Amino acid sequence: MSAVDPVFIIVADTSILINLTHTGHVCLLGKLPGFRFVVPDEVIAEISRPEQAVLIEEALRSGVIQRESIASPDELAVFADLTQVLGPGESACLALAETRGWLVACDEKRVFLREAKERIGLNRLVNTPGIYVLCIRAGLVTVEEADQAKATLESHRYRMAFDSFRSLV
Repeated sequence: MSAVDPVFIIVADTSILINLTHTGHVCLLGKLPGFRFVVPDEVIAEISRPEQAVLIEEALRSGVIQRESIASPDELAVFADLTQVLGPGESACLALAETRGWLVACDEKRVFLREAKERIGLNRLVNTPGIYVLCIRAGLVTVEEADQAKATLESHRYRMAFDSFRSLV
């Protein structure tokens, strides 16, 4: 990537990180050209399984993802407002995306989607399947590898409404 290539910053929620720990693909976040992934402190605090926390800490240490904190008064105000209807991780992601103009990676539905649509627009959201599509297009994984990840995630109760990533790329 050259110095003039755009870099889109995506703030990742707990659901995305947990899905990628299940599939062993957290490292893909650091390889995806044109994107940089950040993780709020509140999301890191939500990862409760020790084996997942170790993987996320390794990803932070190696620079695959970067830790980000809510800092400004505007960010704190949006975060406080969102915590009335969302959990701390989702609230932090959406607050950072809204105030800094970032994208959000999240698999949550219902209230989160309503808030995201209203605050940042659905065009600034990506979910786990969307990340795999980006990785396939970038040549980081094959369709077959993504389909294997899909099968793994389905064994962890994360269902995708399509048969194969081949239908998406």
